[in-house]
Amino acid sequence: MRRLIGLLILTTLVLQPAMAGKIPDTLAKIRSSKTITLAYATAGAPFSFTKDGKPTGYSIDLCQEIVTSLEKQLDIDDIKTEWRAGNTPERLSMVEKGEADIDCGTTSITLGRQEKVDFSNPVFVASGGVLVLEKSGIQGLISLADKKVAVIAGTTTEQRLLKALERKHITAELVKIKDAKEGMAALESGKADAYAGDRLVLIEQVTNSRDPSRFVMLNEMFSVDPYGFALPRGDADFRLAVNRALAGVYRGVALEQIFVRWFGPDMKPSEVLQAVYLINAYPD
Repeated sequence: MRRLIGLLILTTLVLQPAMAGKIPDTLAKIRSSKTITLAYATAGAPFSFTKDGKPTGYSIDLCQEIVTSLEKQLDIDDIKTEWRAGNTPERLSMVEKGEADIDCGTTSITLGRQEKVDFSNPVFVASGGVLVLEKSGIQGLISLADKKVAVIAGTTTEQRLLKALERKHITAELVKIKDAKEGMAALESGKADAYAGDRLVLIEQVTNSRDPSRFVMLNEMFSVDPYGFALPRGDADFRLAVNRALAGVYRGVALEQIFVRWFGPDMKPSEVLQAVYLINAYPD
């Protein structure tokens, strides 16, 4: 019996360091390397996209505020930023595998995703919309029966659109695409009859198109999605540091400046989004 107990104690001592080694320490890594790796979307305007070869957008600005806050929290003069591009599944995979420290994109917080990554406090609340060509005559979700609908594969948009169609007993063919740019191309070329995505992203794509008058946004919304920044799972200290940075932004003047920069002076945060900002503006 004593020998058995001794073996159990020894096994526990051996396993504890191995188990502890699985918990990431992102702050220590950043402090040591003075570098942070951020994942971003290349075609998710106005949240996360590429302009003049550089990441830019609402989510990017918030992540840059986080980096500035981390410099103060870690007492580092200048943290080098490395950017890695990818669609939503690719960015989530980067964070899960430790190839990126934060996903600065358009990623909805879900319980399923939290099995593999953690999330910051919410940074936005989006809604799902459907874009069609004006000449198509499509006027609602019911009109999508037997039509082809482009949607980015592996996203919550895909999942929630399917459920919305099922609830209305609508049979439509989903055309899997990689990003917003490919979605617009599919719609304009006739490869798809409609393109489903986050409403603000769709609006931005139409605004930047050659002829915005060609497009119509359906009135129906099929989802409400809270965006958050994906973080390494289990790293409570890093999650706290990120949320501390976001709370500082929500309490200060930077938030209004960032919002106006990307959504325009005439656009105001919805009541839901205002509540998100207020609730997560924790005191330090």
